[in-house]
Amino acid sequence: MDEVRRPGRPRDATRDDAILKAARDVVLRDGYAGLSMEKVAVAAGVGKPTVYRRWSSRAALVADAVMHSFLASVPGMVPPGKHVTGTTTQQLTDWFRAYAASVGDPHHAAMVLALVAAAAESPHDAENLYRQHTRTQYEIIVSRLRAGVESGEFRADADLEAVADALIGSVIYQLLTRTDEAAPRRAEHLLHILLTGLRNTERRA
Repeated sequence: MDEVRRPGRPRDATRDDAILKAARDVVLRDGYAGLSMEKVAVAAGVGKPTVYRRWSSRAALVADAVMHSFLASVPGMVPPGKHVTGTTTQQLTDWFRAYAASVGDPHHAAMVLALVAAAAESPHDAENLYRQHTRTQYEIIVSRLRAGVESGEFRADADLEAVADALIGSVIYQLLTRTDEAAPRRAEHLLHILLTGLRNTERRA
């Protein structure tokens, strides 16, 4: 039985890591549908109350597991103001290709699909997930698109939020619907369409 944690006692980070790793292992083996707090506790070698003290639901647990195993390794868009080279179009293209390739990794894909399932299961956890894990990168992409507008590279009337939605969402859609070898090509084609539509045709060379 787990010992009672006294008020103010630091949380054992090694247990956190063990639980998150166990959650990833269960998801990869059984999928989100087969994940339970009991399975995670057994795999981590802790009692079920230990898991529940840290995460109130399996959706919240999976969100943190994905954050540690996948999102932390996903290539991020460089925020405006940081030193970068190339046009905004090239920066977006480089990021999107790296992002799609990372999401397409079989292990990462399984975690992303589990994340989608967790968000669908719990709207509250979905909102927390967006705030904690997704919003920052989304806002950086929108800011980078806005920098392209300010430089004259992109149209001033473009709906930048919709473009960011399409860039991120297209990769998730491919995971949810198809896993064939043509998926990367379709994602690349969508990127080309979006960037072509964004281009400011009135800009002088």
